[in-house]
Amino acid sequence: MQLLRLTIRQRLPLFISVSALLILLIQGYFVYEYSVQFCEEEFKGRIQKRLVEADSIIARDRLHPFTAINALPPGNLPDEKIFYATDPKYIVLPDVEKRFSELIDTAQFHQCTYCFTHVGQRDYGIHHDPSTHHTLIVSAIDRYGLSKIRNLKNAILLGILLGVLLLTLASWFWVKTMLQPIANKISKARTIGAQSLNLRLDVKNNHDELGELALTFNEMLGRIEQGFHAQQQFIRNASHEMRTPLTAITAEADLALQENRGPEKYRQALENVRTQAEGLNELVAKLLLMASMERKNKFNDQICAADEVLMTAIQTLQSKYPAASQLLRLEIEASDASQLLMRCDPAILQAAFFNLLDNAIKYGDKKVVVVKMSPAEQMLCLEVTDQGTGIPAEDFAHLFQPFFRNKKNSHLPGSGIGLSLVKSIAEKYGGSIQLTSEPGEGTTALLTLPRYFPTK
Repeated sequence: MQLLRLTIRQRLPLFISVSALLILLIQGYFVYEYSVQFCEEEFKGRIQKRLVEADSIIARDRLHPFTAINALPPGNLPDEKIFYATDPKYIVLPDVEKRFSELIDTAQFHQCTYCFTHVGQRDYGIHHDPSTHHTLIVSAIDRYGLSKIRNLKNAILLGILLGVLLLTLASWFWVKTMLQPIANKISKARTIGAQSLNLRLDVKNNHDELGELALTFNEMLGRIEQGFHAQQQFIRNASHEMRTPLTAITAEADLALQENRGPEKYRQALENVRTQAEGLNELVAKLLLMASMERKNKFNDQICAADEVLMTAIQTLQSKYPAASQLLRLEIEASDASQLLMRCDPAILQAAFFNLLDNAIKYGDKKVVVVKMSPAEQMLCLEVTDQGTGIPAEDFAHLFQPFFRNKKNSHLPGSGIGLSLVKSIAEKYGGSIQLTSEPGEGTTALLTLPRYFPTK
């Protein structure tokens, strides 16, 4: 838990130092073991050479081996001692005052021409003659080799400690240097708020990780700034659209209260208030539905018949436009009812259908509107075609923006969020909405949504 409280600037040098210490210890261990083995093999070779030399002299006079040993020229082995016996069991080592047979199994002498063992600080080389059972032993102390090994061990330990210390200091310096740009970016990021979303992090090298991080953060800030401004614009537009009917309702009520009127005048005032309230209620419902779509809330998705939902939307439309029944021409092309099935929330789907129909009636110049529903491979298509004034080419880029309205049609009632809501619904269910229009000839809206295929 204490380690988690350390900063990256503190953890990285610590991890690097510990890793380096482990690596150097392992490397030092292998170097030390290899050196020990090398020294032992080198000293054994010198002992074996002395054994061969002593054995060759004894072989000249087998009857007087001790005389031959005494006549042996001095060797270069430190603290050299030579033993010769007709039976190795009776050899007594003066250093430890024990029989040689008590320290080593003499039976193994028959298995090797030259045997080696180590007792205390001494190394022993043994040459045993299996035919005569005579045994020649040469022993010595590798003082120089032991001194080299001790010095090597001290040098390795000192080198490891010094190397780890220097690496710790170097890693701390470089980590601090490399992380300083991150600290600068953190400091800069803390100054960015709702009123300063236009600020961006500095990018010195867009090819390294820090540069990519800064670029990614700047891109995220751009999206946040765009979304923040869009939200502000949405709130302003929503406030304006809601203020308009509320102002009309207030003005109508004030006008009705200024003087006594007849029942017909009051009835007309109440109808105007109701009309404005219905428009306001419709706007609020659309805003709430759009907010739910943007939050990606889970809806009551179920298997539903799209044609039945369409009929419900038409009935709702007729309550708003009594003449709609005479203007709508409905065409449903499907060989089987199962071809019109969808998995969706019926209320959400009805809202999409209603808004398309509402736009066609509202801007259709009181001419016939053709509504066609048909399956197409994996998708279900709803095509709504009116014969209105059409949409100018310059307005196509803004059609799906909330609250956008054509200036020529600004006198008609509406909020300008119908198409943006339909697009949100289509995208939620993996579909799409497309508009084609020719000025003076009308507009066609094509809504495609995935079909539901029952499992067999």
